[in-house]
Amino acid sequence: MDGITEHGKVEDVVGSHVEDAVTFWAQNVSRSEDLLKISRVLAEACPRANAVSSKPDLSKIYGGCFSEDGCWYRCVVQQVIKEKCQVLYIDYGNSEILNTSDIVEIPSNLRCPSVAKKYRLWGLQIPNNQDLNMFEEVSNRF
Repeated sequence: MDGITEHGKVEDVVGSHVEDAVTFWAQNVSRSEDLLKISRVLAEACPRANAVSSKPDLSKIYGGCFSEDGCWYRCVVQQVIKEKCQVLYIDYGNSEILNTSDIVEIPSNLRCPSVAKKYRLWGLQIPNNQDLNMFEEVSNRF
């Protein structure tokens, strides 16, 4: 769990990203309307927004153009290496490396808390000798 969710609390969620065999990101179903509103505003605002011109602020929420579908999503920059940034899409939990030109400033009303939360299955752990790439290879087959 991501620190905010209480131990033993039951929530209706939809999975959005799997990190490994015991860790995943999910969205509370009660936030689906919020997610639609955020998506609509991003689709309208981001194509006209200013790209990040200097080193991105690691504590700020930006808009990032996801490479797989060309759509805009809210993201935080986790790491900067030259003109590339490792970003985390905060409403889904997935991440990728983007050029700084694909990261834009977003309106302040979109800088609200993330829709997705990180969860970890309680009582389970990955053995130290477990090959995490094996899980990724299997999930890519589906």
